[in-house]
Amino acid sequence: MKRYSSSLAVLLVLFGIACGSMNRVLPSSVDAKAMEADVRGKILEAVPEKTFAVEVTVDNHAIVTLEGHAKTQQDIDKMVAAAKSVSGVQRVINRLHVQP
Repeated sequence: MKRYSSSLAVLLVLFGIACGSMNRVLPSSVDAKAMEADVRGKILEAVPEKTFAVEVTVDNHAIVTLEGHAKTQQDIDKMVAAAKSVSGVQRVINRLHVQP
């Protein structure tokens, strides 16, 4: 009986770990596209002058990558902060640069 209880406890722990890590993965590309749209919307709110060209991508682990250029470093900082503010975003990779 004790061996059965120990095995059951181990299985429950492993199941809990698996379920916890599943919460950090977007279930479909539809969710990634929705998150991309949310990030783009927040960026446009943060820098409404549209003095930038940025590509937004979201992988299935909710990691957002921003690539492109902006007029100022302040605009880049605002865009990164806007992306981080979107619900569900785990991390933002900033590959933006100031265009001379």
